[in-house]
Amino acid sequence: MYAVIAGAGEVGFHIARALYEEGYNLAVIEKDDKALAEAENLDALIIKGSAASPKKLKEAGIETADVFIGVTGSDEANIIGAAIAKSRGAKTIARINSSEYIDEPVSGKLANLGIDVAISPELVAATKMSRMMALPSLMDVESFSQGRVHVVEVRVKKFSRAAGKQIKDIPLPPQSNIVAILRGGEVVMPYGEDKLKINDRLLLALSSPHDLLRVEDLFYPKTAGREEEKRGVETVMIMGASRVGVHLARFIEKRAKVILLDSDEEACARASEQLSNTLVINGSGTEEEVLVEEGIDNVDAFVATTHHEDTNILSCLLAKEYGARKAVAIINRPELKSMFEHIGIDVAISPRLTTIGTILQHTYSTDILSMSVMFNGKARVLEMEVKSESKIVGKPLSKIHFPKYARVGAIVRKGEVRIPTGDDILMIGDKLVIFARSDSIQKVEKLFTRPTLFI
Repeated sequence: MYAVIAGAGEVGFHIARALYEEGYNLAVIEKDDKALAEAENLDALIIKGSAASPKKLKEAGIETADVFIGVTGSDEANIIGAAIAKSRGAKTIARINSSEYIDEPVSGKLANLGIDVAISPELVAATKMSRMMALPSLMDVESFSQGRVHVVEVRVKKFSRAAGKQIKDIPLPPQSNIVAILRGGEVVMPYGEDKLKINDRLLLALSSPHDLLRVEDLFYPKTAGREEEKRGVETVMIMGASRVGVHLARFIEKRAKVILLDSDEEACARASEQLSNTLVINGSGTEEEVLVEEGIDNVDAFVATTHHEDTNILSCLLAKEYGARKAVAIINRPELKSMFEHIGIDVAISPRLTTIGTILQHTYSTDILSMSVMFNGKARVLEMEVKSESKIVGKPLSKIHFPKYARVGAIVRKGEVRIPTGDDILMIGDKLVIFARSDSIQKVEKLFTRPTLFI
């Protein structure tokens, strides 16, 4: 397979690296010298220039490309590049930031412009956060199979009740499963005899959102178990009338009390016009007086969504200090997610990382129903359906040769979730939630379908 990627920034670089690991041949187009220097580390054809240039696209081999991915900082360059690529027969995916073009996280409404899949990073991030607010505990959770399966990432801390214990001795909820461990930067497949170490990061598959509180009590006992934890998220304070902040407020204002802060009067005025049940305050979330005056000690979730990472981190730490139950920050550098969560931010979300996962999902075959990037890009969680032509139909899991770094975390059969054992026999229509290291994706795909990647 051959992919042309327009843009070698953080998103483009990570996508290129992921596709290369899965066997793609690549070309990358970029006009910024610094990004080009980074791109030289990729095993790809590197083209300096604009992704909107027919000449540069031809030089990149667009005539024979299977897929075009436009992730430059310019919506217009992504759109023009996609239009040219579509005319040459490629599948097209483009990152679009402006609300003038799309008003939903993932859209097919720009097909008339030659874009098969248009993705808004900020709306993807706002949607992810709104799903978190609907769960009984504010943790970094991805949902699969229409909300029937939840995959949560947690860290083993010094005071975690699970620290130092063998997995088989940890009192996990009955319908749950530890599917992967990130230890020292390496992905480890867990077994019952393995002992959890401090600073391990775990992925757990759960069949009920209510089990999140039990998981939180196991790993973060100092913050869980209070009566107010059990009531869910009722009051949310959002700092930043950014596109993420305003859309998050719009998504949740009908089910929660929402307060939106911004120090810019014009931004507040625009937000007030778009929101119907949100209290919009002209003030800064980095000022103690403002936080106290607006009742920070009664807030279930404080969410910082400004365009400035440092401001988001500072305001979250202040909010926690003055009584907010949980704090969530938008960050620009996903590689620092662990550090920010270590210093007291409950959840750090990178729109860039969520965008990478969404783009990669649409790059793969239609047999991947949904996908999330986990462990800062080192692994994926996939949802795939067992079809009649799948090689695994009628076989017990113990007899299926899954790649070494892939594991089934849950099976959804006729709407019911089951945590699998080796004796489970797979049936047509089963939906599997699978953890896989990035270099194992293609091997997993081949188990489910004939080797075709596009419609």
